[in-house]
Amino acid sequence: MSKVNVIVQARLGSSRLPAKILKSLCDKTVMEHVIERLNRCQLIDNIIIATTTNTKDDPIADYCNDSNILYYRGSEDNVLNRYYQAALISNTDIIVRVTSDCPLIDAKYIDLMIKTFFKENLKYLGPKYFGDHKFPDGFNGEVFTFEVLKEANENANKFELEHVSTYIIKKYKTIEFEYPIHYGKFKNINFNKLHLSLDTENDYKVLENIFKNVYSVNDKFTIYDVLEYLNDNPNLLQNNEDKGKDGDFPI
Repeated sequence: MSKVNVIVQARLGSSRLPAKILKSLCDKTVMEHVIERLNRCQLIDNIIIATTTNTKDDPIADYCNDSNILYYRGSEDNVLNRYYQAALISNTDIIVRVTSDCPLIDAKYIDLMIKTFFKENLKYLGPKYFGDHKFPDGFNGEVFTFEVLKEANENANKFELEHVSTYIIKKYKTIEFEYPIHYGKFKNINFNKLHLSLDTENDYKVLENIFKNVYSVNDKFTIYDVLEYLNDNPNLLQNNEDKGKDGDFPI
């Protein structure tokens, strides 16, 4: 049986919104929400935090120590190696990649991705980033094998070392994952511009509103609960657009 671990990238040195993952949403930090929601996944064995050796990231290590969460501290710039070392110390066969700026991450979505990954016998699976039925930013995840991560760590060029999956995507992406969202049901949402990860202060205001009105009613909310709320409150998304992905989401 393959060991499936989630590795969450986390650091406090974001240039646009420093220490964003320590911002509060309904009395919990963004990072705490990410961990709490990932813990509801049925098909993962463990959660590992991949952070940096920069002293500004000491609060992340302190949180992991206090919460009994396995973590690894590595290079701030060589994100690929940091991620590889986190997989190595956790004896991981299959990696689910999530970033700590996605407090809306849906456990059911992650489980379905893992099922699809095994069913299709893949080496890499990521969401559909562009075009019709593009997956909503903010719920993103990727799944790949330890072997291809090791290969990437050994062979990636300088640009690819600054990310995690760029090398892997170029070589091993064969299909794109599409969550079975009934897009036509949400006529007030432009999915091609939907941006629900935390990158800016405006993003934080949107997420704060969602948590106050969705999480407060149901702390186990799903992607559908979020989309239904946004569809009923389209003005919330003004000036909050996805700027596009390059197939990676570094942090």
